Amino acid sequence: MANIRIFTGKGGVGKTSVAAASAWKAAAQGVSTLLVSTDAAHSVGDVLGQRVGPAVVEVAANLSAVELDADRIMEQEYGDLMRSVTSMVTSAGAGGDQEDLPAMPGYDGLFALLKIIDFAESGNWETIVVDCAPTGETLALLKFPELFGWYLEKWLPAGKVALRVLSPLSKKLLKLELPDKHALSDIERLYVRLIELQQLLKDPARTSVRIVTLPEKMVVEETKRNYLYLNLFGYRVDGLVVNRMLPPEAQSGFFAEWAEVQARCANELNQVFDGVPHEHLPWYETDICGLAGVERLAAALPDDAFFAAASPVEHERYEKTDEGWVLELALPLARKEALELYQASSDLVVRVGPLTRCIPLPNVLAGYEVGAARLNDGVLRVEFAKGEVR
Repeated sequence: MANIRIFTGKGGVGKTSVAAASAWKAAAQGVSTLLVSTDAAHSVGDVLGQRVGPAVVEVAANLSAVELDADRIMEQEYGDLMRSVTSMVTSAGAGGDQEDLPAMPGYDGLFALLKIIDFAESGNWETIVVDCAPTGETLALLKFPELFGWYLEKWLPAGKVALRVLSPLSKKLLKLELPDKHALSDIERLYVRLIELQQLLKDPARTSVRIVTLPEKMVVEETKRNYLYLNLFGYRVDGLVVNRMLPPEAQSGFFAEWAEVQARCANELNQVFDGVPHEHLPWYETDICGLAGVERLAAALPDDAFFAAASPVEHERYEKTDEGWVLELALPLARKEALELYQASSDLVVRVGPLTRCIPLPNVLAGYEVGAARLNDGVLRVEFAKGEVR
């Protein structure tokens, strides 16, 4: 199965160019590589200077590219499921045809990710480079497999029984069309693929995330939040690419003050991301577009061996103690005042800023409750002690 490199960052930082350059560099080293765009506003074709669409096309030796069409994936591969959802919505009074209904939030990105695992399992490529949408959409995308899998896990055990009992009566009594057996088969298949997808995306030996940033204050702050949120959901960040650094010959005169700002921001990034490999890329005198421009940027970009030096992070660790159990979560750069957690039945709910993660607790913690929690040096330590079973 292929290795996956996910590129993310604030909009406008040059993420697509850096992702394309990374793919080009791998291909130039003889590694069969696929460059995938999951951003609805695709620009991979613009950067490469070639026509790229929903079908995989060969760009150069060892390098192919594709711009995923999530709607097409949903229709062709999960049609029964989507038609059933549409039927439920229309029978509940929304009205209209399938084409008139808005896309379900998050589903388009989810099916794009599922297509990536298909590519990874195909054996056609050794490396898959993913150009994601800007930070907010990427975080929504990467958290969705776990979140949706959590909902399906809660729903599926009782779901089959409910469908058997209610389906014959649903139209007459409830006036609601429930999913038929074909859709349920899709739902079950989707659940299995979600588990496989999470295993792939959170395997640090197979998948890593690289953040592209700029030496500007606002971008630096978003980069720090992005890094925290990616760790919250258990993703390995193996590198930081600081793009568009002014070259030495441009750091005087009109650009002198700007160069000072860049130096301060670059120094802050060096301190904050100590232990995470990072590389500075120059600001070129012309746009990076077309294969020649991508090749030029690739020459300045380090290869995977450079990023492999990233310090390992154990995102979740359970430990037995004399009093009970302890769960340690890696939350680098987290602040106590922005952190909230509570136990909801068999789940631990952790909220950091605007993002929430529901962590299913192992069966061994049945009958245990959260006793205390402390945040220290980027690690949240949650203590569980015996209590009343909720």
